[in-house]
Amino acid sequence: MYLPSFPNVDLFSAGINALNGVLVARNPSHNRGYAVVGLLIMGFFGGIGGGVTRDILLNEIPAPLKDPAYFFVCLGSGVLGLLIYWLADKKEEWFRKRLLAFFKSFTLPWFAILGAHRALDHGLGFWAAILIGMAATTAGGVFIDLFSGVTPEIVRPSEHLVTTAVLASSVYTIIAIQMKNNSTEFFPITLIAVGVAFIFRVIAVKEHWAQIVPFEAPAEGPTVQA
Repeated sequence: MYLPSFPNVDLFSAGINALNGVLVARNPSHNRGYAVVGLLIMGFFGGIGGGVTRDILLNEIPAPLKDPAYFFVCLGSGVLGLLIYWLADKKEEWFRKRLLAFFKSFTLPWFAILGAHRALDHGLGFWAAILIGMAATTAGGVFIDLFSGVTPEIVRPSEHLVTTAVLASSVYTIIAIQMKNNSTEFFPITLIAVGVAFIFRVIAVKEHWAQIVPFEAPAEGPTVQA
């Protein structure tokens, strides 16, 4: 099956997620007194963590090791995150929760689609493509959460991160498999999948759509009895 490549989209998504990684690491829930280098490392986790995980699962040399552009994009985004924190401290939360959340809603489906896309390119099936797409989308955030000693966001009510990733991967994979003999149609397929997942994500965040929680539980974990 012939599939085109989307290197510029991958770089753009890495930059947005690296910027988000630095700002997330400054949250009270995640802040562990990180030094500048620590915040930049969190930016790299956010920017390339998903792509590296995707490539390792597909038994490939990770793209950031082959293309130095990823390093400079993530470094630049990380420095931008530090500047936002230092120069616009009062607007940092607005920037992260409004403007950056909007861009993340756009890049999130792209990362999922790129993961599914690469899985199909390796001859994997429907379910593998969805799993690779979900891993590519969420792995960077999981690394940041784990290094900060926080329960990973994907297992908590988190504005439908996993739902959006699965939706984008599924739509792309279903249409791509159906039209695998017509390579000229893959870019429209990508736009359809991005559009569906992006609209779902924006509405879910705006309307505060709740996720299914089977029972009442404390926000940060069980209370330990002495």
